[in-house]
Amino acid sequence: MDILNKAQNLKTHFMIIIKIPTIIVNLALSIIAILVALLLLEIGARVWLNYFASLDDYRRYALYSEIDPSLFRWSPHHYLNYYPSPNYNEEGTYHNSLGYRNDEFSIEKPEGVYRIVTLGGSSTYTEKVKDNAKTFTAQLENILQNEYGYKNVQVINAGVPGYNTWESLINLEFRVLDLKPDLVIVYHNTNDVQTRLVVPGTYRGDNSGARKQWSDPPVAWWEHSVILRIVSRDQRWTRQVRLADFVDAPTTIENAGGDNYAALQQNPPVYFKRNIANMIAVARENGVKIMLATWAYSPYFDDFASRDYYQQAYEEHNNIIRQFADTHHVPVFDFVSTMPQSEEYWADGRHVNEAGALLKAELFAQFMAEANLIVP
Repeated sequence: MDILNKAQNLKTHFMIIIKIPTIIVNLALSIIAILVALLLLEIGARVWLNYFASLDDYRRYALYSEIDPSLFRWSPHHYLNYYPSPNYNEEGTYHNSLGYRNDEFSIEKPEGVYRIVTLGGSSTYTEKVKDNAKTFTAQLENILQNEYGYKNVQVINAGVPGYNTWESLINLEFRVLDLKPDLVIVYHNTNDVQTRLVVPGTYRGDNSGARKQWSDPPVAWWEHSVILRIVSRDQRWTRQVRLADFVDAPTTIENAGGDNYAALQQNPPVYFKRNIANMIAVARENGVKIMLATWAYSPYFDDFASRDYYQQAYEEHNNIIRQFADTHHVPVFDFVSTMPQSEEYWADGRHVNEAGALLKAELFAQFMAEANLIVP
């Protein structure tokens, strides 16, 4: 009996020894199959992204460092951090060779031309209007020429999305003055609210609390896999890089955390006022007329402009603009008082649509004509 039991045990052990390699082999084959499938998916994703994806999909899923630089709207600039990429062109939005949202023009002002340059952020650039011909500035030029008879007027759009008064001051000094403008229009507000939304104690005259020098954001190791990148961006776990990733300081409230209300209380708009005063001084010193305008918005969209603390800051800034009419004897167009807030004119709370761009141009042209600003 013992002999039989021992024989049975030996048989059992022998079978186990046989089965263990089988399990290992099956596991190894499963792992290999999974790896091969993932490899094929990765290859397929790379082929799709690089050869078959639409331009929108390519921009959404591609690694930013692999995208052709000609597709970027913004380029690094040694003083401004960034500026509109020269010769950019997509879907009706284009920049000329000098980096302005305009048709080509010479730096040297032609004889007899009355040159107007508009400074500001995305609402001057007319961000939500794709067609260059339908931007606020293009329509302002058209209206001044054809409805008011100023045939010699040229309007140049020096607005850049994201720019605040610090950047427009530099833009005026180092780019716009070279164009020999006769009149400069300054239209700023909301981006300077952003400059105040920084950790108290980092709010300084050089705007270092809100801005850093252009630097490329890091790329996570797993983002080098196209399939992982597509899945993560589809599920909104991650996103494509944006301009803020290159130029926003780590001490903004958005990046560092904090209370927006408290930041606005502790970071008053003293630099907004100073920057505009400096723009006035620079313009006048160079024999250039300057005009200011209060900033309009619509509160009927779920974005910054619908938030009460932004609206309070907008009014603070607009009041500063109004005061310049008396303190510096500058023409000030109280645009916010004339521009309707109705959704029919707005793409979102901060940017007009095509109808709004036309109305904005009409209202600006009317003020400029009545104030007799276009006098050679």
